[in-house]
Amino acid sequence: MNLPVTRTNSWQETLQDIIALTPALTVSPAFLEKLLIFGDSILKWNKVTNLISRKNPEMTVVRLIVDSLFLLNIIKGDETFLDIGTGAGFPAIPVLLGSRTRGVLAEARKKRAVFLNHTIHTLKITTAVVLEHTLTLDTPLETNGFDCLWSKAGIPREQLFAIGGKYLRPGGHLVLLHPMDTTTERAKMRDLAENHGFKNIRCMEFQCPELLLTRTLITCEK
Repeated sequence: MNLPVTRTNSWQETLQDIIALTPALTVSPAFLEKLLIFGDSILKWNKVTNLISRKNPEMTVVRLIVDSLFLLNIIKGDETFLDIGTGAGFPAIPVLLGSRTRGVLAEARKKRAVFLNHTIHTLKITTAVVLEHTLTLDTPLETNGFDCLWSKAGIPREQLFAIGGKYLRPGGHLVLLHPMDTTTERAKMRDLAENHGFKNIRCMEFQCPELLLTRTLITCEK
């Protein structure tokens, strides 16, 4: 049974209003309800487990959810994905709730892995598993190759491209979630991608002025 969400004039309404004002986001009422349950669960667990910042956690949840939803603009349908260092579930859980994707959520920290398993159970997500240890090039995974791979965990790009080269299927996409603000940074990234056999590099930018949020998504095809 889903946990009830207490609606107040707070972060829930703020999230709903911001989604309505952001053209790049399309969220059905049923999808929104699941996002609210997820956000409510994070706030409750955050009181005893350090999932997100405890400074204004309600607006942090709103920002993290909206930021995660931008990723749905590059998800085509029923892809498989690998999220390395999933943490509190961003962007993996919103992506799973808003698409037909199947995901492996790699999270080595015990308390966060417990939270992720709780979330998957509570929201009846049957298309995801939690991998509770650090993922390396030697980690055995039962897959013929993922369609998408990303990480918000601050993994060095060299290591991330190497992991993508091993675990992505031919034609799969590595998604870079960290902005490259200078021409030099982007040139280095392109060289790194080409050195690891990636091509068709695309850069997309999404904005949410109400949150002063800009999300740059860079995709590289294997």
